[in-house]
Amino acid sequence: MITELIAKAQGKVEQFLHDPHNAFNRDKSQPITHSVAGLTSPPDHWQGSRNMDFEIIFHGCKDLPRADLLSSDPFLEAYLGPSTDLTSLSFVTGVEWATLSPKWEANWTLLNVSEGMQMQIFIKDKNKMMEDTPLGTTSLVLGANMQGHFHHELDIWQSDNKKQGKLLLSIIGTPCTPATAALAKASTRGPCRFSRHTSYAAGMLTRESKYEFYTYRLRLYHLFDIFGADPRFYQHWNTKYEAAQRIFADTLEGLNIRNALHSQHSYLYRHGKNTVYNALTTAEDIGYLLHGERDPEVDLQTVVFTYSIVPKGMYFSETGTAFFQDFMSKHAMHANRATEVVYSGEFRLYHDAQYANAWTLLIDNNSGTYAPRKEDLPKVKELFERNFPDLRVVAMDHEDPFLKEIRERTKRVEAQIAEQRREKLTLFNTSEMQQ
Repeated sequence: MITELIAKAQGKVEQFLHDPHNAFNRDKSQPITHSVAGLTSPPDHWQGSRNMDFEIIFHGCKDLPRADLLSSDPFLEAYLGPSTDLTSLSFVTGVEWATLSPKWEANWTLLNVSEGMQMQIFIKDKNKMMEDTPLGTTSLVLGANMQGHFHHELDIWQSDNKKQGKLLLSIIGTPCTPATAALAKASTRGPCRFSRHTSYAAGMLTRESKYEFYTYRLRLYHLFDIFGADPRFYQHWNTKYEAAQRIFADTLEGLNIRNALHSQHSYLYRHGKNTVYNALTTAEDIGYLLHGERDPEVDLQTVVFTYSIVPKGMYFSETGTAFFQDFMSKHAMHANRATEVVYSGEFRLYHDAQYANAWTLLIDNNSGTYAPRKEDLPKVKELFERNFPDLRVVAMDHEDPFLKEIRERTKRVEAQIAEQRREKLTLFNTSEMQQ
């Protein structure tokens, strides 16, 4: 068992070391032109740095306690630093359903880790509509003594100070490169973890040929580095927008609306056996996630996604016109009725023929509920460029003429689709009556 795990980890090392996008494989004779922090020259103190970079592989657990009658639905959360500190780097695996020995094989890359930093790890049982149940905790102190490749089996401790279960992980430690040593603090190369949640009831209202409607949660790194951690500087709900006034009013109607938004959020983002968990590292990964099942003839510029970014991540879905007509606010629903968000708006992801057919993210601030400041759009652009260096990002104010033209074209396409659906429904009803 251990031999197999070590072999797997060694394979990960080889893949990592031969990755052309990896900072280890750049031409050392050339100056650094890209890194996680956008560094352009190595620091003077690099040669004296004892900080480390780590590739961590969370293989899985064994012999976990039962949270339910027969089994558990375990997942893992890891933090570099206090778990109560929003600015601590964090990581989460997917959920493995109905097992006491989950297998995640999930990778996390940490950069510029100083001597003695502690990684706190929590194993939890996923509850679909309620608070998750703790299964146990463990921790590991990172440092220069971990240079090389190590396999660990860590005891999992329960709240009553009893051991039950073990966490299996591998760690590959290397001294910092000039690029990572220049970072102001510990950082990460991700990858960005996502979950895709499926709703069949919503799908029946939005799709003509399939019965799934997807919502997505994406955990973006560097969020607090760029936007800060003080919610006073986030985007407060728009006090000049009538719908927002009704949502956040201190009235019985406002309370009922907020409760409805919370119920909608909980339903659309609930976890289940159809939830997909994985990681995104490239623009191609994002393109496949959002458009991999789509008709290749579709004009992707007219496919619109509504998003809200909150401290826990980015929540979004395709803007299905039929389904969302009854929502008081799509953005408030995605944000789970939050009074402020980091940012919100709409985005489109498409191939741009003018830029070698590169995947292009066109993202804006089109949200009446929160009315994000256009001055912060460069921060949004930086956020996605840091998480996906090969993604072309265009952050644009919703009043821009180019974006207005695309929205008009989108409306025409949506009207055509709606008419086609009405025709199909009419034919279906006529056929039923004839029978």
